[in-house]
Amino acid sequence: MSGRASRALPFPFPLAPGQISENRRQILSALAASDPGFASLPIRSIRTATLLRMRDEVDRLCLGGFLLRTYGDLPVTVSSRMTSAAGKFVYSRQPGSFSGCEIRLSTDFLFRLRKGPFHLNGLTVQTPQEAFLIVFEHEVIHAAEYALFGRTGHSKRFLTLAHGLFGHTETVHALPTRSAEAAAAGIVPGAQVRFVFEDRPLTGTVARVGKTVTVMVPDPWGAYRDARGRRYRKFRVSPGLLIP
Repeated sequence: MSGRASRALPFPFPLAPGQISENRRQILSALAASDPGFASLPIRSIRTATLLRMRDEVDRLCLGGFLLRTYGDLPVTVSSRMTSAAGKFVYSRQPGSFSGCEIRLSTDFLFRLRKGPFHLNGLTVQTPQEAFLIVFEHEVIHAAEYALFGRTGHSKRFLTLAHGLFGHTETVHALPTRSAEAAAAGIVPGAQVRFVFEDRPLTGTVARVGKTVTVMVPDPWGAYRDARGRRYRKFRVSPGLLIP
């Protein structure tokens, strides 16, 4: 993004590093003071009003109200079903249409964070609350870029906006995924594991790792059959109940 394009943006750009830090401090302080669930370690919960306040404060302090002017009441929601992404900006494929746009944040990622440091978008932060906000900032850039240019992605333009508004230098995070946590314990697809079901020990093979682990257990009467004709029963087991 050229200097000429930067001056044409409908909000102050770029922000000074000190202003970025102060904006983030103000926002986190306001959210933690009003929502005990968000202030806890780890984060226990976050109210809908807190999500909307985060949106409004980021918009006011960092984008001069651009999101409000463009989207009106842009929904911000959380989902426990998002296990492969910490955040997502949902938008229309028709440029200029803001109907159905939404920012979603993954509680599956963010409520499991306990002790920092956390590395994301080129920044290192110490608390789950900071990580939560930085994930949100990333999605705000998608919303801003889409509103400005009718499309969004992790391009050089996106990173220029992210750096100028929030100090981000990358577009990836290193937050722990469920599969990474399970792999550290030796639970990966193809691994043999043991667990107890109805007071009976069972042994099977890991087929998939997500919020639960899918384990295929040999059983001559099982409903599932492999290419060699061997039958299995399928179990979904909490990772903490499995022994490699």
